[in-house]
Amino acid sequence: MKKIRTGMFAAIALMILASPLFAQEEKKPFSLSLTTDFAYYPASEVIPGGDHFSRIVGPYSGVEACTTLNAGYKINTPLGENWLVKDACVLLGAGFELTPVSVKQKISVDFQPIPLLIFRAGASLGLGFNYLGLEGIAEYNPLTREYDTLSGITHPYYDLWASATFQFDTGALIPGDWTHVVLLASYTTVYTGVAGLTKSNIFEWQCSKYKACGLAYDAQIILAYQMPLALKLAGVMTKFVGYYDGKVYGEFDKTFDGAFPEISISPVLQFSFGDRDDLTLLFDFSSRRSFAAKLNNNTDMLYTQKTGREWFFKRFALSWTHRFM
Repeated sequence: MKKIRTGMFAAIALMILASPLFAQEEKKPFSLSLTTDFAYYPASEVIPGGDHFSRIVGPYSGVEACTTLNAGYKINTPLGENWLVKDACVLLGAGFELTPVSVKQKISVDFQPIPLLIFRAGASLGLGFNYLGLEGIAEYNPLTREYDTLSGITHPYYDLWASATFQFDTGALIPGDWTHVVLLASYTTVYTGVAGLTKSNIFEWQCSKYKACGLAYDAQIILAYQMPLALKLAGVMTKFVGYYDGKVYGEFDKTFDGAFPEISISPVLQFSFGDRDDLTLLFDFSSRRSFAAKLNNNTDMLYTQKTGREWFFKRFALSWTHRFM
């Protein structure tokens, strides 16, 4: 049975839309926006062996949907009269995320000492729901090789994270509407877990399996060209995601390679419709583990030796954001 995949489709939209480098100057300290994400996954062939490419073999593997209400309050904290530090600020943020199988509350604090740097920290707490074969929160049972559903009330999902972002726009050096080549690089460290589970437990969150309780990283680089058109931005995002230590998977680390980094290279387009609406499109070419033998079902990959990296077209995603204020 195909399952609905849910959750934030990518951090790309938040990075672009929330960054003062790309956003229009805000006159009011309060901000309120609604972001709706959708992603479509085609079916791709899983091929055993070493490093290789996989082709699309079917029109549908899953979909992903999420909507998030974000609120922010900006506090100006100038560090001096110099142009580099006079616009320093702190942004206090909160968000409420809703998917078909979960709800999640988010809080964050951003500090921007200079236009080129942003430091962020935050946390979230989520409740997963299980119904009609969809698993918002579940724990892997090695005895049955199945996922046992959990109560979202007694086993909430949580994460704690911190990040640093570097951003640069050539338009700051070369004035003009057509001189904006932008670079944005972000590195995030995040601890994810489920209350009541130990470090070696494998769990499922928002219909996404093979997650572990432990410390992970997310590194992203965006290189794009910004234009004074409805097509506001076109570029490429490169992303690296993984766990620092594969031992978070316990005994499965030897075969599954728990520290395996997933790498994606994704063309991205952003359209602007007036001052309040933006649409971001993402074409995600990604990579996953390749194994020594053909897999009969999903859980077999925990017991089959990982032998390489498989590249495939993962998804087409879009994110629409409307700013109320």
